[in-house]
Amino acid sequence: MNSRHFIRQFSQTTTNLKTGYSTVLPVHHLVKVEKAKLKPCYSEVVIPSDDIRSNKFKPTEIDQDRVQDHYYNTLESDLLLKFYEHDSKTIPGLKKREWGTDSPFKVFRKGKRKPKGSAIETQDIIPINYQNIPKLNSIVINSYNKNALERPWMNICTRLQLATITNKKPKILYNKSNILPWKVRRGKECGAKVELFDREMNQFITTLTEIVLPRLRAFEGIKLTSGDTNGNITFGLNADDILLFPEIENFQELYPNLNGMDITFKTSARTDQQAKTLLSSYGFPFYKPVKNSG
Repeated sequence: MNSRHFIRQFSQTTTNLKTGYSTVLPVHHLVKVEKAKLKPCYSEVVIPSDDIRSNKFKPTEIDQDRVQDHYYNTLESDLLLKFYEHDSKTIPGLKKREWGTDSPFKVFRKGKRKPKGSAIETQDIIPINYQNIPKLNSIVINSYNKNALERPWMNICTRLQLATITNKKPKILYNKSNILPWKVRRGKECGAKVELFDREMNQFITTLTEIVLPRLRAFEGIKLTSGDTNGNITFGLNADDILLFPEIENFQELYPNLNGMDITFKTSARTDQQAKTLLSSYGFPFYKPVKNSG
């Protein structure tokens, strides 16, 4: 009986000698197909994928987006009537300035000075017409978990919390600086973020205005002082408020480590006043905080 000898020849074993290996790169996906010159038997290829007759058609929306319909049928015309001003002109925003030459210390300075009366530049205020009516572009939900700095596994709870509420995969947030007293290290996971658009954004607005916010007894509204002077409004919810979301309320035992989140409304408005009027039309209340005299 002949014995088999297995010799391990590392110097002669390469990927080129393996069975089925090909050194020719595929090029079929680089060939451009001119659909206009196809034969009549291939007419189905010409039909776009969003057409119901196409083989690639995938139904996505099975019901109407009533929040979007409410904006285009009611709010859009009302906002135009509210903000339109006849013969109005563009108001230039605050821009960075030159250092000038009135002092020898300013001659060789690099860059430009900050805007007068502001630390950052502001955008121009363009008159409102039928083409630039303020609307809601997206909603950013940001959740910071300080407990994840010492226990990284807790950041999974934050991501799962946002994914359950928004039905979208969150993006992990990482620290950008080192703060030793707070045990913050650059590159460590510290939270998650989700940005909602279109139908998902409108669904989240409906959940907030009809289910969550009306059940908050201590919620007076969004502060009138909120805003970044460019039409973006932000307010926050704590961990107890998160329990009122229907996706989490019925499964509280699955989320033992909830934390609050900040909600930012990104609008196309040029001023905070226009953005607050837009959000008020969606059903978000605003209030003016009262200072304690004592």
